[in-house]
Amino acid sequence: MNDPDKPYIDANGTIVIPFNINQKYHFWNGGQPLSVTLQELNIQEDIWHKHIEKPYPGNAEGKWRISHD
Repeated sequence: MNDPDKPYIDANGTIVIPFNINQKYHFWNGGQPLSVTLQELNIQEDIWHKHIEKPYPGNAEGKWRISHD
C-alpha cells in the first residue's frame, strides 16, 4: 500500500506525485529536485534511469552528492 503523503512508483516504473501532497515534492513548481525525491524512495537503478540522466547514486563512475541548497 502506498503512503498517501508521499510520491510512489507505480507498476510501470513511473513516479506518481499526487497534487495534494507536500509541495516539496512538486519539482515542477519550486520543490526539491526529482533526484532527491527518487533517492528518498530508494528506487532501483533501472527506474532511476527512466526519470533522471544523472548517474545512479553509488555507481563507482558517477558518484555525486545531493545539494539541498
